[in-house]
Amino acid sequence: MRSNTTRLLVRNVSHLGMGQIASTILGILLSAVIGRALEPAQLGILYTVFAISSFAYVIVDWGQGTYLVREMARGRTDEPELIGSALLIRLAAVVLLSAVGVAIAAPLGYSGQIVVLVLLAMMSGIPATLFAPFACSFRSRDRMDVDAFVSIIGKAITLVATAIALRFGGGLTEVILMQAIGGVSTLLAGAIAALRLDIKVAAPVMKLLRELLRHGSPLATFSLVIASQPFIEIIMLSAWAGAAVVGWYGASTNILGIVMSPAMILLVATFPALSRAARSLPDLRRMIDATGRVMFIAAAFTSSALYLFADHMVAIIYGHGRFVVTASILRVSAIFVPLLFLVLVLASAMNAVGRNKAMAVISIVRIVVCVIFNWLLIGYWQQRFGNGAIVLVIIAGLTEIPATIACWALLPKGAVGSAVSLNVLRACVASLCTVVPLSMLQPLGLLYLIPLFALLFAVTAMVTRLVLPSDLRLAMEMVRSRVLAPLARRSAPDG
Repeated sequence: MRSNTTRLLVRNVSHLGMGQIASTILGILLSAVIGRALEPAQLGILYTVFAISSFAYVIVDWGQGTYLVREMARGRTDEPELIGSALLIRLAAVVLLSAVGVAIAAPLGYSGQIVVLVLLAMMSGIPATLFAPFACSFRSRDRMDVDAFVSIIGKAITLVATAIALRFGGGLTEVILMQAIGGVSTLLAGAIAALRLDIKVAAPVMKLLRELLRHGSPLATFSLVIASQPFIEIIMLSAWAGAAVVGWYGASTNILGIVMSPAMILLVATFPALSRAARSLPDLRRMIDATGRVMFIAAAFTSSALYLFADHMVAIIYGHGRFVVTASILRVSAIFVPLLFLVLVLASAMNAVGRNKAMAVISIVRIVVCVIFNWLLIGYWQQRFGNGAIVLVIIAGLTEIPATIACWALLPKGAVGSAVSLNVLRACVASLCTVVPLSMLQPLGLLYLIPLFALLFAVTAMVTRLVLPSDLRLAMEMVRSRVLAPLARRSAPDG
């Protein structure tokens, strides 16, 4: 059973592997194009606009991103009606939430420019949100390759359109409008893929509309609480630190999102299987163990790479000397990455077993604690150290500790085994053993540091048994069967 579970994870992740590399490269290029064209204060305005619109779009989603995948993965026969009902809810919500987005921005004292940009961002997000139910269907069928391919198309077109717009003198308005062009491309590519996979859309059904609204409510509450944290952080930073600090922080979250995207893809890839395993405690435990170990390998790699190469990442993406402070924010963020990944694994398991209300309560308490301490400390930290964003990262990281304990306690007894905590410890040790020696070799430069990092991390991961020999054999087997074998068949002579 362990082999089959691991094989499923490796298969789903391997489908997304090349796509994720392409998506990461495109994300880096888009951040570089925008970051090099805008000043930190302008980037702070853009980040504020996207924070407000993203907060509103959480309500548009209304928990569908999780609920649809979970239900479709369990073999619902009314999938076409589910998709049609989900599309109707999204369209209606966008109209309502466009007004809400503006209503949020105006009373907070933001300028007329930001209010207009928020409305524009809401309108630009419509095509992408209409693709979301199709993406849920792809994931529920373990067709992560299709989901990744469609996403790449949208990101590539967004990148090209944004680069052209900025090249001809465009600014914040044009950057936001280009998001709509990428969204339309994503929706068209997704619709074509859905036709080929025989994914149908039927007219909305009142019963399913009520089901999505009812069962999506706790999921939406949880997502809304999660989304409220960056939203509140931006409000506080804008008030007590200024637009430039918001720009530094926005740049750090962009880079953090890029380096964490493989791990988020892992969670997406494993959620359908996790939902199916939730019906059996032994299967659930094996699935959490398998998901957790892959995630903690990613956590160790991400944490050590982020800490060691923060300065280089910022310089490559945003240029030398423009966002230097951002590197300090990233290094502090790197310290909390293993803990964050543990919370992500446990939260995914909570959603799979239907503990959505409990997860929402945990998140609400965590956000309240963060808000209180941020309110008390951002202004002081800004005056004392000149970078109030650092305190946001520290407080957010520390509050992951009680959130982890609560999730662990609320999952079904026996669902989380000792293997999870052991692998977290292994990830921390592997990351520490990679960072400490290489930190002393920073003057060598990237040409030497990158191969040394890859070698040292591989050795420490094997020594700590974070990566097992069986993992390498399974990975090689998947490469041979899914990459090398098809290539050999194509190159073989006919007849």
